[in-house]
Amino acid sequence: MIANITRIVAAVLALVMFALFFFAPPALLSDAGEESAMLPPCDVDEGLPFIDDDEVTCYWGMSEDVVELVKAVDSVDVTIGVSWEKDGVWVGVARASEASKCTLRDGYYECPQNGVDLLAGGPSADGGFRWTASSGDVRFVVGGDDSQQLQQFDVAWEYEASLPGATGSLWLLLIGTLCLVYALVGPGRLWSWGVDWLFVFS
Repeated sequence: MIANITRIVAAVLALVMFALFFFAPPALLSDAGEESAMLPPCDVDEGLPFIDDDEVTCYWGMSEDVVELVKAVDSVDVTIGVSWEKDGVWVGVARASEASKCTLRDGYYECPQNGVDLLAGGPSADGGFRWTASSGDVRFVVGGDDSQQLQQFDVAWEYEASLPGATGSLWLLLIGTLCLVYALVGPGRLWSWGVDWLFVFS
């Protein structure tokens, strides 16, 4: 009776392990937070009086802080989610080296519009985006509505690191297989096999 119950439990555990293996690789690490983003003001060169020919030059903003993604990131699946609530703005991600195209201001970089190559996000991002990261140093970039005032808004971020499905759930597959074998053959036969193998390899 007890043996039958344990075999049923093992079968259920095997199904759970296989389901996790195929559909939900376990997360190794996750975190979340919030940062302030700054969108530089536009420059206005006034034209002749009574003639509406003012020249307006607007910019993108880039964070001064660098996010360092170490080489180990390439060995796992790292998904970064970025979101914001302010209307008329967007957020993107660029290589940190893109700052060489920009001018350092007080706490941020001022970049020419369309002068920075983005890895993810950008003008098409509507309130948020998700990005599968790779190793390297990156910075956040912001842009949006033209304004002569410095705009500051909050950006929420979260990330989750998990092992790739093919290798990250190897233990789930192994445990599931052992549970399935136990459920199919029972403890008595497993014990007999174990004793036989012990004599063979001893």
